[in-house]
Amino acid sequence: MTIEIHPEARKLLESPVNAHVVTIRANGRPHVSFVWLDITPDGVIQIGTPPWRIKTKNVQRDPHVVISIMDNVIADNGLHRHLLIEGNATVDLDPVKARRFMDNLALKYTGKWGLDLGEDDFCLINVEPTRITGHGPWHTGKTTSYGTPI
Repeated sequence: MTIEIHPEARKLLESPVNAHVVTIRANGRPHVSFVWLDITPDGVIQIGTPPWRIKTKNVQRDPHVVISIMDNVIADNGLHRHLLIEGNATVDLDPVKARRFMDNLALKYTGKWGLDLGEDDFCLINVEPTRITGHGPWHTGKTTSYGTPI
């Protein structure tokens, strides 16, 4: 079961925002990938990718991920809002579901149906959030004197 997503965080995730996902390599080092994403009505964050990509293999071995998004909104303290989501990820290898997701993602980000990346095979990475933090109304924990999360 996912945790509750703050309405402002959901709004950001539903927008065509650029994000980075961090996965863990087999040697324990982090791997960072630029991604497009979307969120389901029940709060699962979805990322589409070819199944041969490093991030897919990393998630299949170790489900711990972090998603990082910088918002273009500047908070009252002058800092850009940013959203950090920690979660557990699974890989869905259903190519029909993944292709449909990628086509919808293209519509969300480019305004055009269909995405041609020169790939025929895609999978879905589904992230169940376990912690949401960052700098914005979604952060409810302690902060520094500058307003950044601790």
